Amino acid sequence: MKNILLLLTFILLLASCKATKKENEVTDYFEKSDKEQKDLKLSTEYTEHFDSINNLYSNYKYKVAFDAPNHWSSDAGVSEHTIFRTFQPDSAITFVINVVELKVPKNEKAPDIWEMYQNQKDKMDYSIKVLIPEQFNTTVNDFEASKTYIKNRTTLKRKFSYLVRELDMEYSNTSIVYQTLINNLSYTFSLDVPTMFYEEKPEYFESLFLRIFFLLNKNDINNKSN
Repeated sequence: MKNILLLLTFILLLASCKATKKENEVTDYFEKSDKEQKDLKLSTEYTEHFDSINNLYSNYKYKVAFDAPNHWSSDAGVSEHTIFRTFQPDSAITFVINVVELKVPKNEKAPDIWEMYQNQKDKMDYSIKVLIPEQFNTTVNDFEASKTYIKNRTTLKRKFSYLVRELDMEYSNTSIVYQTLINNLSYTFSLDVPTMFYEEKPEYFESLFLRIFFLLNKNDINNKSN
């Protein structure tokens, strides 16, 4: 597979791509986003379900689900590759799921994301350590990276904080980002919460990532039973 490690580094943090390659060159390596496919009517299959009563989102195309807190609001988010966003509008707390589908064989085993990170730290941290400060005119503090797991899958966890100034408000924001690679899919799960709320009950906010589930489809079940 051509430059797979470098390609995945770019895809994991799309903003980093624009700093190293032309955007149209990079997008040649991943499929159109779910939103773009829907707009172009390229996908007509039943691929997702949202239980609005229980705030439970399931995406059968990308094989991922999230059981969001019942009292939060939810939508499809604003970023191109966001498939689900849930949030508390009055407290600036937001949880987002992004999925990027790579143009590689679907049965191609993805590299271990933690091993990849050990070799590509500067590139993979570029959007956090360089672009966030530039975009928000702020400074990233308390940055931590660690090897973690979600449902027995190796994940890269990064946690950091930065100062937010908006109208007459000023507060510290804590961001927690988990990323993993499964075959041809790159998953990013992000939580943003004002630091003062996070410090009151960190266990609660960390436990939100336990609400993530990876799904099997009919083909997976049939293949495993044969």
